[in-house]
Amino acid sequence: MYRSNSNRLRLTGKLIKGDRRYVLQCDDQSVWKLDFLDIEVPKDNDIVLVEGVKTGIDSIAVDWIGESQ
Repeated sequence: MYRSNSNRLRLTGKLIKGDRRYVLQCDDQSVWKLDFLDIEVPKDNDIVLVEGVKTGIDSIAVDWIGESQ
C-alpha cells in the first residue's frame, strides 16, 4: 500500500464481489470496501490496482481501477 497523503490511497489486491459491494483484499489480509461512481469494474477475483480517497475506516471512493501486472 502506498499513500500520497492521509486521505489519498493506492492499493493492490484481489477484487471480490461481496453481498452488497465490491471489496479489495490486500496481501496483508486487510479488506477495503470500494465505492465506484462511473467506473467500469474489472472481473472479480482479478488482482487490481485501486486509486481513490479514503472515506471511512475501511472504505475508498474509487477514482481509478485497473488490472495489476
